[in-house]
Amino acid sequence: MAGASLGAVLAAVWWRWGGAGGGEAGGVRRCGEVRLVYGREECPVCKMVVDYPPSAAAMRARVRGVERWYFFDDVGCMAVWYREVKRQGGEVLEVCVRDRVDGSWIRGEDAVYLATGEFTAMQTGIVAVSPDNVEAYKRGVVKGPWRIETLDGPQDYSPPPPGEVRGVVDFKCLVEKFDYGAAWSVDPNWHRGC
Repeated sequence: MAGASLGAVLAAVWWRWGGAGGGEAGGVRRCGEVRLVYGREECPVCKMVVDYPPSAAAMRARVRGVERWYFFDDVGCMAVWYREVKRQGGEVLEVCVRDRVDGSWIRGEDAVYLATGEFTAMQTGIVAVSPDNVEAYKRGVVKGPWRIETLDGPQDYSPPPPGEVRGVVDFKCLVEKFDYGAAWSVDPNWHRGC
C-alpha cells in the first residue's frame, strides 16, 4: 500500500476484519448482513428450500465472472458446493454459517464443525459453532430466540436442544472430506481422520 495514507490503511483493515456490519468476538469474525429469507431460497446442491435455521449456511462466490450469494439448508451442502465452485475455476469470497449456540452468522473458516446426532435439513448432523461455544453446545446450552427473516417478515425462532457430539472438525477437513453417498446418505464416520 505504498503511498496510502494511514487513514486509508486503517479503513481497509477495519472493513476487512469486521467493520460495516461484521465484527469479532473471541477471535471469530462475524459475517456482515446475510440476506437469507427462509422459505424463499433454494439450495443449489439438494434443491430443497432453505427453511431450517440451525443448519443453514451461505456462500458468496464468483463463478464464470458472476458474483452472487448461494444459500444452503445444510452445512454439508455448503461443503459440497465449495468444492464445486473450485472445480469450475471459481472463487469463494465468503462463507457464513449459523453459530448453533447463539444463532449469529460467523465466518465459515473460523467456525468449529460438530458431527452430531442432531436433526439437520439433510440429516448430516453437521452444525457450526464458534470455538468459544463448543463446550456450551456439549453442555446443552442453546441461546434463543434468534431473529430470522421469513416470507412473512421478521420472526423470532426458538432453536431446538442440541444433539450428542460424535466428532469435531475444522473448515478444511469439512470441505475436503464431507460428501453425500448414494441417495443422499451420509457416512456416520465421515469425520474420522481429520
